[in-house]
Amino acid sequence: MKHAEEFKRLWESLVPDGGQASTVQGELIRSVGRLRDEAERNGNANWDEGHELFCDFIEITFDPMRLNNHDRERIEIILNRMRQPHIAYRNYELFDELSDYAVEWCKSRPEPIPKPNDPRQYR
Repeated sequence: MKHAEEFKRLWESLVPDGGQASTVQGELIRSVGRLRDEAERNGNANWDEGHELFCDFIEITFDPMRLNNHDRERIEIILNRMRQPHIAYRNYELFDELSDYAVEWCKSRPEPIPKPNDPRQYR
C-alpha cells in the first residue's frame, strides 16, 4: 500500500467514531476501511447488504469518465472480487490497491463534498 499513512490520516480526520461520514471523501475512506476490516477480522463471515452498499458507494464515487482505462478496469475487477466475499478475504492486496485509489481520489478533491445520510446503510 503506497498511501498507508495518508489513509490513516484521512480516516482519523474524516470518519466519525460511529455511523456514516458527512462527506463523500469520508464515506469513501470509511467504506474501503469497513470492507477491509470485515475481511481481515471476520473472513467476511458477516457479509451482508451493508457491505454490498459499501461496494455500491465506492463504485458510484469513482467516476469512470475521469479514470484512465487501466484504473477503471482495476477498480471494476477489485469490486467484482469483493462482491464474492468467499474469495476477497484471501486477497488483502486488493484492499491495499483500493485504499490507494481512495486516497488519490480524496487528494484530488480536497474541498469537502457533502453526502446525505443513506437510511439503508446500517453498518
